[in-house]
Amino acid sequence: MSDMEREKKPEFVVTDRRKFTVEGEPRADAPVESSSPAASPAPPAEPAAAPMPKEKAAATPHEKPAAIQEKPAAKQESAAASKQPAASSASGADLATGYSAERERASFGGHKMEFAHLLDMLVQTAMMYAGAMETGTERRVDIVGLRQMIDLIAVLQEKTEVNLSEQEEAVLQNTLFQLRMTYMEIASMIDRQAMQKGPGATGPARK
Repeated sequence: MSDMEREKKPEFVVTDRRKFTVEGEPRADAPVESSSPAASPAPPAEPAAAPMPKEKAAATPHEKPAAIQEKPAAKQESAAASKQPAASSASGADLATGYSAERERASFGGHKMEFAHLLDMLVQTAMMYAGAMETGTERRVDIVGLRQMIDLIAVLQEKTEVNLSEQEEAVLQNTLFQLRMTYMEIASMIDRQAMQKGPGATGPARK
């Protein structure tokens, strides 16, 4: 063995820390361990959580943003605004023109208009076309105008079907029945006059 090998020191030392031999007997030279185990190093402290910014805190699910909370109030205002024209029309007032039916009736007289008044005006126009308003000996009949008025009242019946009372509906049906019967009588009379005058005669023709 060379001198270099003798002088070379071992890089590490192996220590046998087993407490028992291979046969299971305690070793006399076993190292004595202290009764209290060495305290394990404490884990490094976790860094404190950074404070949440105000912008993100406002968007948490527990607290809704102010813009979302204001939406119901805006909806209530729009609903109230949409109801104002309906209330004004129900009282006969027009905010755009300043017209008030109650005020005008109080100033110039008259009665409040109902559905019966509207129907009566239409019937009077229809009877005027039928010649019932004529005071002379000759009746002037507008068969086309009469038919149009009957069709117009039928449209009114269709559009107001669910809004009329039982009495109003009965009056409307009876009115249409009477006008249609009047129309058929006048139309038959026109046909008879045309047949009596002959094929070449001129006269009001049924349309």
